[in-house]
Amino acid sequence: MRILIGGYRPYEIGIFKPDQKEVTVLKAFIRNKLLEYIDEGAEWFIIQGYTGIELYAAEEIIRLKEAHYDISLGVLMPFHQFDDRYNEMDQALLQKVLAESDFKDYIYKQPYSNPGMFKHINRFLISNTDGALIFFDEEADAKVRFLYNAILEFSGENPYNIERIQFDEINSFIDSGFDN
Repeated sequence: MRILIGGYRPYEIGIFKPDQKEVTVLKAFIRNKLLEYIDEGAEWFIIQGYTGIELYAAEEIIRLKEAHYDISLGVLMPFHQFDDRYNEMDQALLQKVLAESDFKDYIYKQPYSNPGMFKHINRFLISNTDGALIFFDEEADAKVRFLYNAILEFSGENPYNIERIQFDEINSFIDSGFDN
């Protein structure tokens, strides 16, 4: 089973430093979700390499692999130079994730050229995975909205599992006794 992971960029959820407590909470929550998927038979986790939820998930996948879970990490970057605007720290984290990934490639083997690329990228990701774990609230104005909407459209006509995580679920996780 191949699971696509998508979600908020850090600035979309008020995270501006990697040592904020929210990052620790999100990573713990993501780890719990990953373990649930592993128990259900997930073998591959796929990200595009965007900052925020995707790279937090990648870090947790790498930790689980180091703990001898039999899973793989695929990084399907959207196009060349998609990360040009990343700061130095995010560039270094992406390079670490790429070095630890089991598969990495570009969906488009060229730099960005037009907005239509994103529709094709989303379609490619969805058609090459079995399900998705998406962090997204309907009210939020987030870039992941486009991927989420593409998944909803696809799943209306095809078997595709989607789990959407909203802030209420993360807050319940915190209230249930998460303590870093």
